[in-house]
Amino acid sequence: MLSLHQILVRVITLLVMPAVLFAESGMAATPLDEAPPSVTVRYYDLNLTSPEGVAGLYRRIQAAAVNVCNSAEGPQLVNKMFWTEWNFCINHAVANAVNAVHNEKLSAYHWQRIRGWKVATPITVVAR
Repeated sequence: MLSLHQILVRVITLLVMPAVLFAESGMAATPLDEAPPSVTVRYYDLNLTSPEGVAGLYRRIQAAAVNVCNSAEGPQLVNKMFWTEWNFCINHAVANAVNAVHNEKLSAYHWQRIRGWKVATPITVVAR
C-alpha cells in the first residue's frame, strides 16, 4: 500500500509534467521578439448586469479565443498533443479575457462553466 507521501509525490508529478511540456513547446513555438496573437472583443452593446449580457460576452470571448488559438496552431490539428495544446491555449485565453474585464458576474459565470456547474433547481423530497 502506498503511503500518503508517495501518493502526493505521484499526484504532483502528474500535475507538473504537463505544465513543463507546455512551457517547453510554447517557448520553442514563439520567438521572443514576436507578440502573441490577440483579438479585441467589444462589449459596449451588452448589459453585463443581466445574465443574457454576461452569457453573450462569454460567447464572444470564447469565439475570439478559438480564433486566436487557431492562428497559433494552424487550421489542421494533427494529433492528440496539438489538441491538448489547443485546449490549453483556449482555456488560458478565456481566463485572461475574463480577468481583464473585471466583472464579478462574468467571473462567476466563467467559474461555473469551467467547473461544469449548472444552476440547480429546487428539489422537493416527499417522505413516504
